[in-house]
Amino acid sequence: MHYLPILLQIAVIYLIAAASPGPNFFMITQLSLAGRRSLGAASALGVCTASMLWVTLAMLGMAAVLQKLEWLYAGIRIAGAVYLVYFGLKLLRSSTRRDSAPQAPAAAVEPIAHDAAAWRRAYRSGFITCATNPKSLAFWTSVFATMFPAHAPLWFYGAVFATVGSLSAGWYTSMAFMFAAERTQRGYRKLRRPIDAFCGAALVGLGAKLVAER
Repeated sequence: MHYLPILLQIAVIYLIAAASPGPNFFMITQLSLAGRRSLGAASALGVCTASMLWVTLAMLGMAAVLQKLEWLYAGIRIAGAVYLVYFGLKLLRSSTRRDSAPQAPAAAVEPIAHDAAAWRRAYRSGFITCATNPKSLAFWTSVFATMFPAHAPLWFYGAVFATVGSLSAGWYTSMAFMFAAERTQRGYRKLRRPIDAFCGAALVGLGAKLVAER
């Protein structure tokens, strides 16, 4: 069996899924826009860590098992929905403020002495958003159910892990740096309130959609 074409297919499908707007996208872009570049990078690293957790569970066959445990699947879905709604409401509240300085609702910009704490909160925000997203569970279950070869050699597991890790880190970190660029920041400062309102409404809507799903 030729494993490299399969690896390429998995990589392409994952990259398409990562590039699609969703909770991960809104979380990272908002932290990058409203905070320092390091906070956006920290949230991107959190998303990447959770992605690696999902791909590991999928390769071990545990993702499919989790999907069959309806109570656990529902718990993950509800937890993710609550967190998205919480973060979205923070953004909506931020959009009502008239101050011109950008704000970071979930991982607020802290004094220098508290940089480590702010970084940890940003990392946690990214990790929780991705780890509690049931779409991640559905994505990896479907990808591995249809594409991952049976009795694959050990090197293929390592190659998939390394490929997904590289793509995840590269994509989400690049996105964080792009939205934290000075030119982007200047545009954000002019449109902070409507951008915060849009991102907040989007996250609340995504959370409500997760609650409504069965």
